[in-house]
Formats: sequence, C-alpha cells, structure tokens
Amino acid sequence: MNTARAIILLSLLSSANAFAQTDPGSGPAIGTGSNPAPAPVGLSVWGMVPWGGFGAGVRYMMPLSIDPLIKSEGISDRFALEFGADILRYSYSFAYAGGGLDYSWTSVLPVFGMMWNVWLNEKFALYPKLELGYAFGWASGLDSKYGSVSHGGLFLNGAAGVMYRLANGMALRAEAGVAGLKLGVGWLF
Repeated sequence: MNTARAIILLSLLSSANAFAQTDPGSGPAIGTGSNPAPAPVGLSVWGMVPWGGFGAGVRYMMPLSIDPLIKSEGISDRFALEFGADILRYSYSFAYAGGGLDYSWTSVLPVFGMMWNVWLNEKFALYPKLELGYAFGWASGLDSKYGSVSHGGLFLNGAAGVMYRLANGMALRAEAGVAGLKLGVGWLF
C-alpha cells in the first residue's frame, strides 16, 4: 500500500514538473508594461495558528506556463503550483454530566495546490490559493475511555495571502484560510 502511495505521489510531482516552467525567479518574467510578474521558485516554511491549535508547515512553489489573465500596465499575474505538508495540533476540553473530557488531536497533512499570484509591483503580491490534501490524525488523552482513536480524510483548503519579496531573495508571507492563519518566510530563487 505504501508503494502505491509513493508511485501516485511521484507521478503527481512529475506531472506538475512537466507543466512547470524551467526559468528561475531571477530569470525572465512575463507580464505587460513596466511591471512584469516575477516567476518565483522556492521553499517556504510556516508557523501556523489553526482554529483552536498550533502547527507548522512547509511548501515548495513552482511557476506554471499559463498565460497571464491581467492585461494592465501596473499589475501583472502569475500562476504557480505549491506542494508540501503541515503538522497541526488541536486541544479540546469538554464538560459533561459524567465529568470532563480533555484531549488533543494531531494531524499530518500532505497537500498539493495551485495559486494565482497578482503582483502589484515587483516586490508585493496578493494571491488566492486552493489546496487538496489527505489528513492523517490521531487523538491523545482518550485512551482510557475510548481506546486508540485515529482518523484520516480528504482535506480541501481555500486561502488568501500576501507575499513580500526582500532584496536578498527571501520573502515574507501571510495567509488566512480554512486551515487557519499562517505566517512564514520563503527562500525564492
């Protein structure tokens, strides 16, 4: 079963790579007018505040060879694929007639998604993003009453974010979506 998952993941990554552009972020940019959109490629790491917990994540971004949608002199756009994983931990406390129930839930979430970067200038972008993943999760603190509890399932995340490129190739990122709030730093090349 693990071999089948690895084969599926490798085929998805190779398909994404076939559609991705080969030019790095410092290479040619596309766009119109005096504000061409950069083509960032790189790694980002997150600190996360999901609704009711905390977590961390990592993403790798690759530009796509899709024509820009915006035909403006001052604004340009770029599409990109992003894939990676998050680890999330939630804590719960419930009171009921028989006593209390305190437990935590941990999820590992591999994801794959697409984003549309709208560059307002060569340093600052806004983006919507859609991600699909599969969550693997388990509970802690329920063993004495309910036995071992685990769960997995499909995960769909819609998010909106901002990205600010620094002069040294790093980028600051912030994102809000179904999964919660994310603050991170990226290394774009």
